[in-house]
Amino acid sequence: MRPLRNLWKSGPPVLRALAAQGIVFIGVVGLAWALAARLPFWTWPLIQGSLAAILAHLWGLNRGWLVFQVLLPLALVWQLGHALPVWIYPIALVGLLLVFGGGLLTRVPLYNSSHAAWRALLELLPAEDGYEMVDLGAGLGGPLSFLARRCPGVRFTGIEASPVLWLLAWLRARSVRANCQMRYGSLWKLPLGDYRVVYAFLSPAPMAELWAKARREMKPGSILISNTFSIPDAAPERDIPLPDRRDARLWVYRL
Repeated sequence: MRPLRNLWKSGPPVLRALAAQGIVFIGVVGLAWALAARLPFWTWPLIQGSLAAILAHLWGLNRGWLVFQVLLPLALVWQLGHALPVWIYPIALVGLLLVFGGGLLTRVPLYNSSHAAWRALLELLPAEDGYEMVDLGAGLGGPLSFLARRCPGVRFTGIEASPVLWLLAWLRARSVRANCQMRYGSLWKLPLGDYRVVYAFLSPAPMAELWAKARREMKPGSILISNTFSIPDAAPERDIPLPDRRDARLWVYRL
């Protein structure tokens, strides 16, 4: 039972999203049988999606997944009434895997850092030159491209596990290639010992594991900056609120 509980807490969020849909579907079928399906047809997918979103919220999924919960039943019902070519489905699956597949393995969905976070990062960087910074899960590469233009004496590295996102970040960083590189791969396989500053905008699931990796590999005095998600049982040196959302802030941890 413990492996199942661990998988439920730290596994890909899609497992909880689909579980919510399955549980609610059983209830909706029972409700439809009790009411003899007297409600308008489109009411049922709306009920399904709304209840699944509520359940997903109670299970800790973020707003992006709540939108997914509402839209999924509507999309499935729409598809049943509109015949699509068979080849569309495998192409759509491959496209989704290319964009989001890395997140399924690393338990890190795509989060884009805001411009406010970029500016706050710039203020947190040490004033001198000659050190290195890494963005774990670089996404579209916005923060590093912004910082690399303003800090030409610092060496920036981004690592991204989703192929399409990595390619877009690589293209975005072409103008700052002199001091910024985008690498394709898993953040868990990247040694952190060479980096004085490590930045991450991940998810709650891997934060304890990231902290353990940082304590093993990062040098004393180095800093780990986490966007939004704090590290359990670790005291931050600073936390900087961001104006994006109520829970948005930078957590600064010094090794």
